Amino acid sequence: MRLALLAALALVPLPALAQAAPPPVRLFSSAADVQALIAQARAEHKDGNTVKIIGNLPGYPVQLEFRTGTTPPSVHPVQNELIEVIGGGCTLITGGILSGGKIEGGSPRKVGKGDYVLVPANTPHQYTEIQGELITMAVHMPVNKN
Repeated sequence: MRLALLAALALVPLPALAQAAPPPVRLFSSAADVQALIAQARAEHKDGNTVKIIGNLPGYPVQLEFRTGTTPPSVHPVQNELIEVIGGGCTLITGGILSGGKIEGGSPRKVGKGDYVLVPANTPHQYTEIQGELITMAVHMPVNKN
């Protein structure tokens, strides 16, 4: 009986143990590809942050990020993040400390199309006061541990 029970349990999928496949390497996206990703993100967007992959090398995702409202603050402990605003604008809060789901003591900065921001690893940041929609391109870069 135990053996049959163990055999049956072995056949049950264990989603917690399954790992998502890494995104495929993508070395090029044309302007038309990016416009198509923006259209997809706009169509699929519900709330928060809708993400599409523009390019990818292992450890270096290049993401299109689409927002229409304030999103929770985030911190990337082992990645620097380069952000280019490709559409819209907002107030981006960086720095300070993350406490109770909010940034305390951060520096707000108005950003808009064409602006670039480099957010060092372990730096809290949050997109607020979004003007309509905010479309950014974000490159996450691992911190060099040498």
